[in-house]
Amino acid sequence: MRILRKMADMAANAKFRIKLLATYFLLVSFIILILGFAYYQISARNMLSNVRESLGNVLINNNQLLDEKLQAIRDKSEMLPIDNELYQMITEVDPSDNESLLKADRRITQILFQYFGGDTDIYASFILTPEYNFGNTARMFVMPEGFFKSSLYNKSLSGQGDLVWIPTYRYAETLGEKDMSNLSFEFSKLVSAVKLLNLTYIDEKGIFHTLPQTMTKPILMVNLTTDYVGRLFADYARKSEFHHLSYGIVDEDGTVVIDSDSNRVARREPPPWLDEAIKMKYGSIQKVIDGRSMLISFHRMQSTGWMSYIEIPVEDALQDLNALRLYSNLFLVVMLMVSILLAYVMSVFITKPISRIKKAMKLMERGNFHIHIPEHGRDEFGHLIHMFNHMNGRIQTLIEENYASRLREKEAELMALNLQLNPHFLYNTLTTLYWIALENNQREMSLIIHNLADMLQTSTRNKKETWPLRTDLDWLNKYIYIMSSRFENLFHVQIDVEEGLQDMEVPKLFLQPFVENAIIHGLVEKEHGGTIKIKGWKDGGMVLFSVADNGIGIGKDQIDNMKTGKVHSTGMPNVEKRIKLLYGPQYGFDIYSSEGSGTTIQIRMGMRPGHQDKTEIE
Repeated sequence: MRILRKMADMAANAKFRIKLLATYFLLVSFIILILGFAYYQISARNMLSNVRESLGNVLINNNQLLDEKLQAIRDKSEMLPIDNELYQMITEVDPSDNESLLKADRRITQILFQYFGGDTDIYASFILTPEYNFGNTARMFVMPEGFFKSSLYNKSLSGQGDLVWIPTYRYAETLGEKDMSNLSFEFSKLVSAVKLLNLTYIDEKGIFHTLPQTMTKPILMVNLTTDYVGRLFADYARKSEFHHLSYGIVDEDGTVVIDSDSNRVARREPPPWLDEAIKMKYGSIQKVIDGRSMLISFHRMQSTGWMSYIEIPVEDALQDLNALRLYSNLFLVVMLMVSILLAYVMSVFITKPISRIKKAMKLMERGNFHIHIPEHGRDEFGHLIHMFNHMNGRIQTLIEENYASRLREKEAELMALNLQLNPHFLYNTLTTLYWIALENNQREMSLIIHNLADMLQTSTRNKKETWPLRTDLDWLNKYIYIMSSRFENLFHVQIDVEEGLQDMEVPKLFLQPFVENAIIHGLVEKEHGGTIKIKGWKDGGMVLFSVADNGIGIGKDQIDNMKTGKVHSTGMPNVEKRIKLLYGPQYGFDIYSSEGSGTTIQIRMGMRPGHQDKTEIE
């Protein structure tokens, strides 16, 4: 609401020509933006549809190729359970005889090579029994003890003879090799397939044999690198025109098989849209991921049930629309320039009378009321100018009738207030002279009389209401000397006024009543150690003075009575009236005090007499 209010205020305070230009701008912009938005949305919808179709075709083709390769491995694995030679090797090997194990290992390795040796993408293949790991262990070795206690073995049992595909896993943790958990392996990222081998054998007599009940069935383990699975997607990403394309494969549990985002692989967290994709099996969805709108196409593999996907930012998919956006912006700029030109020509005819009235009002503000605007036409602007001229004539008449009498009244009031101070001061001075004559010799009396003569001479020569601050401080120093002679050792005065204020015009004797009250009332109970500090400084457009003492202070009730006039006082109220008359009603003085902690008087004045701040009326 506050922002709307500020915008409304800015609109209300704007020039009419600006409002007219803004109206044209908004009108033309609205039309162009609506048309551009509609065309952009239609184009974006068609382009996204084409991108979805293209990504879907890529996923289908890649999955078909992967399914063919993985199905070939599955078909080969189906032949192993009925391999007579493999049956004989497994059943005839003596686990306690190393020579028998080595002989069986060599032959089983050859058998595995016959089935899987032609596929260079297969990293390693084994047949594991609780006693031995048969196969080529040059690139990778799996401890039988750890394997038969791992989740890989349990998954092979759950397959009941079918080939079970297992996504990437942590080698050391899964196979129970805790001492190797901190080591790095070439085969740390593998995809494995395990199969429980229900070996059978048909002898020469046609008798069908199976493994003995007491014998643990061996497990086939085939390992593939993730490059084998993700090579097709990596090739497509490298050739693609999309700069921020990412891809991956996850199983139904959300385990990451491959992912182009290494951070997601490290976190091992599934994509946030996986549950929705599993229900759909294939297709595409649009989601906001990490604050970015993403287009996700996915397709389920037939061989493994895994979900392959490609993600691209929607802005990448719509990158060909940048040219359309550029042309729309250029068209908008041209139309805006034309509309601004038309608005300017129209504003010249509309705002010219308003500009005349505005210039006339500025001249009136400077005090020139002898203004007459030429009247042309009888429309609303002509009528407005006629009313302005009539109003200006009335104001000029009122000023001539009232201005002179008001000035004389103000001058008489200032003189009366000034005259109230002189008898009050003369009375205090005569009292001082009386006590000094009794208590001091004639030499000090002559100094006091000399200061008094200078003070009276300065006051009587200057008939104006104001004089320079330098003169007022000189007069005040002579007064302080007289009072310090009367109250010997009672107080001392510190004056600290900015040098730049010395020549400013101030009301005559405006500091004296406050200093007098500080001496007579504030320090009356002190025998010595009294301090009066007088300061003057600028604060923005104001000049501040303060008179502070360390006397007995004034209670809150007494301050309130002084402000309301219940306590009779002459000097201080007169000073405040003079300040308000000279500078304006917002100026004056404030009292800050509490009993026992001294009193501070702060006086607020303008920079120059007669220049009062204008009061705004809302």
